[in-house]
Parts: sequence; structure tokens; C-alpha cells
Amino acid sequence: MPSAWTEDAWYLADSVWKPCYIGGWSAANHWSLTDQVFRSTIVMTTNRVRRVSQELAGVTYLVHHVPPAALEWGLVTEWRHERRIALSNPERTVADVLARPELGGGIRHTMEILDTLMLDASVVDIADAVKRLKNGAALKRLGFLLEALGHNTDAIDVPLSSGVVLLDPAVPAGGPRSSKWGLRVNVDVSA
Repeated sequence: MPSAWTEDAWYLADSVWKPCYIGGWSAANHWSLTDQVFRSTIVMTTNRVRRVSQELAGVTYLVHHVPPAALEWGLVTEWRHERRIALSNPERTVADVLARPELGGGIRHTMEILDTLMLDASVVDIADAVKRLKNGAALKRLGFLLEALGHNTDAIDVPLSSGVVLLDPAVPAGGPRSSKWGLRVNVDVSA
């Protein structure tokens, strides 16, 4: 086994699940959008995934399937040893965690990641990344969280999808409904 495999979790992930990219809290940590240290590495792959949680060479990976089109935008590469590893750029990272808050450590942590990105990015760029996902729930969460953080939401200029989604799908339903954003506020995100 090459030493790079055991020294670098991203290198091993790319060797095993390519085509893939590093995303979620792993990318957020790389971009300094969070200082939270997670014990597992998030991998987004076009390969079939039988188990989300997998361990290789003493490293825990959370492996999620994405369609091939997901590898066509919002990614950058970084050299690790002799290999170019793909990871989500900051806006794509936020879009992904808004679509699947568990990738960001839950909605409260996702909100912190978004708030940190807002120091360097525009609402328009983040909204454009979320729109590219074509995920109505992510767009609703973005609008709600931007509003909660005191930011302008004019960049969310498309009609929202019908239906009511949970602010955090990992938490039981309950709490007030936001008719403006079409979601159930099942987690208190106020400071």
C-alpha cells in the first residue's frame, strides 16, 4: 500500500471512489468555513454506494452517490502527492449542505458555514450555485437562513417549489411554518 494512501484521506478516497469529489464538512473545513473538526471525510461519488459509512486504512468516510452531472460544475482541484483531487468550491459546498444539511453537520452548523462564506462571497453567487442544484428544498433553506442572518434575499428570484419541507430533515417535524419560504422551522436557529 503506497504511503500516500495512509497519510492522506483525500488521496485514498480519490483512489477508491473516483470519479468523486470531497464535499460537505470536509470541503468546508478546507475553505476555513468552519473550525469544527469532524472525524470523517465526506466523499461524493458517481459510483454505486452500498453503505454510506465506510472505513479504510483507519479513516472513516461518509460516501454519498451523486449523478454524473454533479461533477460538471462547482469543483476545483488540488494536488495531493502526484494526484489531482477534486473538491467542491466554497459556493458549491454551501449549496450541497443546504440540499443535505447532514453533510454540513446539521442545519445549525450549515447556517454557521453560510454565515462565514457571506464574509467573502455574494448572495448572488451562492444563490446561483443553489439554483444549479435544481433542489427546491435547498433554495428554501437558503432564503430562510439568509433572512435569519439579516441578508438580502432578492437574489432568490425564482418561484419556490410547492410543498413544505423541513428546515432540518434529520430532526422530527414540528415547530412553526414559514409560509414565505415554504418550510417547517423544526429547529431554532436564532442566536
